[in-house]
Amino acid sequence: MDLLRQSFAAGVANDPIYASPDRALVFEVIGRIEKFVEAVEQIGFEWLTEDYANTELERVEPDQGDEEAATSLMYLTMPTVQGVDRLLAMWKRYTAKRPAGEGEGDWWKVFGYLNAIRPWNASDRIDPATQAFIGRQLARNPDQPVRLEVDLWFRGDPLLRARGREGLQVVLDEVGGRIVDFVTIDPIRYQVALVEVPSQEAEEVESRSGVVANADQIMSIRPQSFFHAAPTEDDGGTLPDVEGFEEKDSRPAVAAILDGYPMENHQLLAGRVEVEEVDIAAATVPVDRRYHGTAIASLILHGDLAAGEPPLSRKLKSVPILAAPQGLGDERLDSDYLPIGLIYRAVKSLKVGLNGAGPTGPGVILINHSICDAEGGFVRRPSVWARLLDWMSVEYRVLFVVSAGNITREFPTSFPDEAAYVAATPIGRQAATMLAVEATKGIRSLLSPAEAMNAITVGALHSDAAGRCPAGVEDPFPQSAVTNLGSAIGPGINRALKPDVVEAGGRQVARTADTPSGHMAWASNAAPLGQKAAAPDPIAGSSSRTVRSTGTSNAAALITRAGIRIVDAIEEALEAEGVPLSSFDRAAIATRALLVHGSAWRDHGDILDQVYPPQGPRQWRPRRASITRFLGFGKPDFQRVIAGDSNRITLLADDVIRNEQLHEFRIPMPRSMTRSRELRRIVMTLAWSPPFHPTSIAYRGATLDIVDQNGKRKFWRGVQNVAQPHPDDMRRGTITHFVLEGDNRTVFTDAQGLFVGVQARALNPSFRDTSIPYALAITLEIAATVEEDIYETVAAAIRPRARV
Repeated sequence: MDLLRQSFAAGVANDPIYASPDRALVFEVIGRIEKFVEAVEQIGFEWLTEDYANTELERVEPDQGDEEAATSLMYLTMPTVQGVDRLLAMWKRYTAKRPAGEGEGDWWKVFGYLNAIRPWNASDRIDPATQAFIGRQLARNPDQPVRLEVDLWFRGDPLLRARGREGLQVVLDEVGGRIVDFVTIDPIRYQVALVEVPSQEAEEVESRSGVVANADQIMSIRPQSFFHAAPTEDDGGTLPDVEGFEEKDSRPAVAAILDGYPMENHQLLAGRVEVEEVDIAAATVPVDRRYHGTAIASLILHGDLAAGEPPLSRKLKSVPILAAPQGLGDERLDSDYLPIGLIYRAVKSLKVGLNGAGPTGPGVILINHSICDAEGGFVRRPSVWARLLDWMSVEYRVLFVVSAGNITREFPTSFPDEAAYVAATPIGRQAATMLAVEATKGIRSLLSPAEAMNAITVGALHSDAAGRCPAGVEDPFPQSAVTNLGSAIGPGINRALKPDVVEAGGRQVARTADTPSGHMAWASNAAPLGQKAAAPDPIAGSSSRTVRSTGTSNAAALITRAGIRIVDAIEEALEAEGVPLSSFDRAAIATRALLVHGSAWRDHGDILDQVYPPQGPRQWRPRRASITRFLGFGKPDFQRVIAGDSNRITLLADDVIRNEQLHEFRIPMPRSMTRSRELRRIVMTLAWSPPFHPTSIAYRGATLDIVDQNGKRKFWRGVQNVAQPHPDDMRRGTITHFVLEGDNRTVFTDAQGLFVGVQARALNPSFRDTSIPYALAITLEIAATVEEDIYETVAAAIRPRARV
């Protein structure tokens, strides 16, 4: 795959310099937030004193209502206490209705948007979710200590960071607490401690009082990150004896999983999985407890076994991060480690090595991340876990495939009671369940780190190859491949489009019951349904057992499997040019673009469009936005991307671009696409990997867009947008994807070919000179009834051109 384009010179990225705050102020903003931010930016800070230099402003708790009348919290960090004191003094004079002093006029304009300025305190440090977590822990074990994650104010100076840790230790010593784990990651400006505090002090933290809650060294206190995977209730099956796998026939791994410890000697995994231990050792995870990692590895290598797909020819790397504590029956994150440290060390070991050792997976391009924080539902701001994945994706040039998360909470139905639910027709229950899922979007937010912008986030479709439901099991969506009941939904950071794609995640059933809160439903597994994968055998100890399971973890594994197939196609195209895959720096971005490139809503979107509110032809925009939160760009058909045909060709380009640059591409247009009344389709997908400012409001450092010659998206009257996410929903992320179709005979007059432009715009002054890598995929397709071989026509027009 190749594509000619004219490019401009790209510069070298500059490292941004960030402030090291001694203290934070909280602004309570009223009115339009964008105007407030503009007023602050106009001040520039530097014209005052050094007290205000390198200040940072971040929106931390926006209201969910109308922004025109919203009250929101924003915080401003300053490098000196003197700067804080001077700002508070100015605010005091402003609220006393005294005139602005010399050079203070712009500040008075800023103050006009505010109703309060106050120092950061315990109410900012401890949010309601943390209070609820502590309450649950104490209710279960009133006398047991509670573990919490404590974020410290990050300092650029290592000496100041050391003092911050020492100060935290002093605070904990005072209350009888201790530091269990500690992690510092400079590039994302993060310093965190896993601490354990006695139950009495935990009660103080819950009430936002006491020594820990009011310690100035602490920026925020959060629940300890938690993930667990329980064994499925499926009785399972046994594989027939098959011919042994010849390990010598397998190719090197281009993908890795960060998951539970896989069962290496399973018939489906033996010789195919290479385990690289970092923090979790085999001796600490009994073989009969290795469910989750074994299932994920099996789904990546073999797919849903019931579908009968051939296995991949590549090996798979595995870095275990789940433990199996004694006395428990599941796999879970080790409570003695910070998950962010486990992930950071695992990826670092693969790509650059740890403690002087060489990298264990230098060729890894895709990393399957089917682990999430069950206590960390995404709310407004990017989690540190997501920030870490975004930074590592840029630093190590990898693509994270992340599961959206599984929502197990019960949700209300429209039925008055269980009797009415049972009495309804199956179609009535199906429609009511779909509407109930849509109506409870608020409890279905992504589980961190699924909001990561540079990752492919995967939701789960209500689909598998298990066949018809057996007697006694009712399929809640028998005619509809919509998202399953437990799949978390978007949007992501700054309302960016998430999930990116959806894939089969197994069929789940709806369990229902009458409760004091009304009639409730929740997602549940049913043994005959789900996707079949390898599993340990705790009874007989065999190496051929299989079980069925469901969830977004499975869907993410299948997308990783598709990603490996795409990497194989990219490698084949590179080899035709005499270029090794290892030298292709933008392989991860190209893979991300091609994974999305074959995506569309198809029947899933049509069904939801008929059911979801608000109905009516004039309400298409909010209805489409709601569908986007569930489906993202839709379900990929990667086979259409990697396999050309006489009526279809896919072109791939990659480059780097800087602020205010435009890259021009010219696509040869076959005569049959311009002269025929048959259906024609043009698909364009742009993926880019921007730098990220870890503490700014915008977060993304730059945005890219696909445009025509006039800077718009009116490429040709012969094709129009089909049902898909609205362009406004795409602009907030790092992927743009258009599907254009038409069947009217429209003249195409540009002899140079279809103009497709890629333009860049920095969103933060720190990144105006930063080079942004991107990949652009374009597919031309005409109805199969047309005789012209457009693959050969376009390929012949491109081959003679030299790559710029």
